[in-house]
Amino acid sequence: MAIVKKKTAAAPAAAEKKEAPVAKTAAKANRKAPAPKVALKIQYMGKEFTQEDLVAAVQAACQELTIKTMDLYMKPEDNAVYYVINGDVTGKVEL
Repeated sequence: MAIVKKKTAAAPAAAEKKEAPVAKTAAKANRKAPAPKVALKIQYMGKEFTQEDLVAAVQAACQELTIKTMDLYMKPEDNAVYYVINGDVTGKVEL
């Protein structure tokens, strides 16, 4: 008499259950975390500047321009912020 093993449907279902948590973990990893809020403060020789202070100073100096992009370079030792507006307009604002 030959022994016949029956295939059970439970084994494939168990394998599928093991894969489900991996898929959920991969989906979580693909989500981007929200950008953190940043509060930049520069302290030098008893003075303090915030990012908002620097942006406001440059905007006041460049009122005639439509600003799309603004790159700021703070040099505390010069007591100034250097800027590049829209990739081509450069200048300096004394603080």
